Amino acid sequence: MRRASNETNHCNGDTAMNASIFSKVSATTLALCLGASAAFAADMPGVTLQAVAGSVGGVPLMIMKGEGLDKKYGFDGKFEFLPHEGVFQNFLIGKSDIAMDNDILGVAIARDEGFDVTAFYPVGNLYLGIVVPGGSEAKTPEDLKGKKVGHFGADSGTTTFIRTIVQEMYGFDVLEEYEFSQVGPAALVPLLKSGEVEAIFDFESFVSEAIVATDGHYLLQAHKDYSEFTGGFAPWITNMVAHGDWLKENPELAYAVRDAYDEAIEILESTDYEVLRKDYILEGLGITSEAVLDVLIENAKSTPYFTNDWSPEKIAAAEAFLEKLSKDGLLIENVPDGVMVTLEDYVGPRS
Repeated sequence: MRRASNETNHCNGDTAMNASIFSKVSATTLALCLGASAAFAADMPGVTLQAVAGSVGGVPLMIMKGEGLDKKYGFDGKFEFLPHEGVFQNFLIGKSDIAMDNDILGVAIARDEGFDVTAFYPVGNLYLGIVVPGGSEAKTPEDLKGKKVGHFGADSGTTTFIRTIVQEMYGFDVLEEYEFSQVGPAALVPLLKSGEVEAIFDFESFVSEAIVATDGHYLLQAHKDYSEFTGGFAPWITNMVAHGDWLKENPELAYAVRDAYDEAIEILESTDYEVLRKDYILEGLGITSEAVLDVLIENAKSTPYFTNDWSPEKIAAAEAFLEKLSKDGLLIENVPDGVMVTLEDYVGPRS
């Protein structure tokens, strides 16, 4: 028995020694792998991309980061999620390479002011609109005339697009007919819930939060309703935007970012937007409610949040949309050249 015990102890000693050696080897291997990975990333050119914090518009960037699509396509992404206020100015002064949080209207204004920036790909469909609480008697935007409505700024893309769409579809100017209260995009949700306003203008994921908080619904879903009205076209709420000199100096990086984005929305579509349940996306959007997440996904299934249709027909329709805004005097007086380009035309085909 004593011998058996000694043998057992001997075996345990070997096991402990082997486990110790294995741990040291594993730690060394892990360190080498991490070092190699860091060196690999360091060898890749860096690209700083920005999106609005808390907005669905940032989801493609979250997927690029979370699924390692930047490394897959040969660049080391620095992903920045910034407060809504001042986000485009952050890009204009050169703090990021590509903005995925601005629209063609903002690009037109910036170019008119002398900034050499251009939109080179679509990102977000109009995942925004007018939301009313459950029990609201409003059936169309006309029913809100003279009522209190919340928004986050007359010069915001959200309010501008809704204003333009309502004016074209219903023939009146919301800025003249509604009594507006202005707070930030997130603060609009409790404002609607409190009953201080009859409706809000907002974008996802705040729309889904408002719907859950108030048992509400869309009175106007901008992409769906305007597409039906025009026979298929609606502008984008966000685009990939870059400075012209950056695109010309980094054509392959621009293509790589475009490829990574294409795969990100392929992931969204192939999972029927269920990928939004991943922890890194929930954390990025600040969603803690299962009910809000369910509504967010259902809204996406009904009206997809993203697109990569950058066809000549879509670009021509968008140019006509901007021309109409200019003619009507809505924020822009003219439409400068170069607001929208394709990479193939602007920087040439892939090398």
